[in-house]
Amino acid sequence: MDINKIHYFFRAAEQQNFTRAAELCHIAQTTMSKYISVLEGELGCELFVRTGRTARLTPQGQRFYDGMKVIMKQYKDLCREVGRENAHELHIGMITTDYEDFPILRTFELANPEIAAYFSFGDESRLLADLRHHRIDAVICPNILTFKESRVEDMTRVDLLRIEESLVCSRELLDKCGSVAQVVAGQPLITKTAETEYQEFCRENLCRIYGVQFPDVLVVTSYAQQLLMLNLSRGFAIIPAKAKHEYENLCFIKTDDSLSETVQLLYHPSFVTPELQALLDHIHENKC
Repeated sequence: MDINKIHYFFRAAEQQNFTRAAELCHIAQTTMSKYISVLEGELGCELFVRTGRTARLTPQGQRFYDGMKVIMKQYKDLCREVGRENAHELHIGMITTDYEDFPILRTFELANPEIAAYFSFGDESRLLADLRHHRIDAVICPNILTFKESRVEDMTRVDLLRIEESLVCSRELLDKCGSVAQVVAGQPLITKTAETEYQEFCRENLCRIYGVQFPDVLVVTSYAQQLLMLNLSRGFAIIPAKAKHEYENLCFIKTDDSLSETVQLLYHPSFVTPELQALLDHIHENKC
């Protein structure tokens, strides 16, 4: 069986039509039919039930399809890992909240020009899976927004930088309500985080600071939407204090350190490549 041509079988199974599958694979229909026949001969069973122009998987064909999908993913992952063994590469997944700056990464690249750093962005579940399967070396994430401790108790965290947060609302809304406490008591929290744990984290700390609780949560999908809702006086948000010089219509009210974020590097101590160790050493040296 030629593993490099197994995608012919996948296409035929998904299209349920050899002619369409052949077109997608850029081969002749006769080549597709011959490949399937040879594959069935090697396996000693029929993979398809052919009815007119339709070709549906047999039970054995479905089992082979499901199993080969898993095998091909493992094969590709293995090829990537083996290919990286002789390459000086660092692969980092990033879960950001749209506004972090990472000077430590810039200075690392300047100090280590022989290491090629690659960054990928995604949701925490996918990046955590990539980290556990060694498809990436580490993940950069805000400490209060991501990863329940039970999911990463075998991981190691390293602090990269601390971000001071402010409570933010429009000047119009603050004038209308008369005080920050009344803004919190009468307006929704505007956040990009749908996780109830983070929302409760904000609720508890704001109640401790201002003695009131916000009535609702407005979840948006981007930082731009968050700013738009703030400018339209639709509620308040917790965002980095350094943004205060960019938005004249917004009031940035300093809170205590409980709402500040620490951006961290998360990695598995049993899988530390020389390139990751170089980054860890650079972080340590620049903190000392």
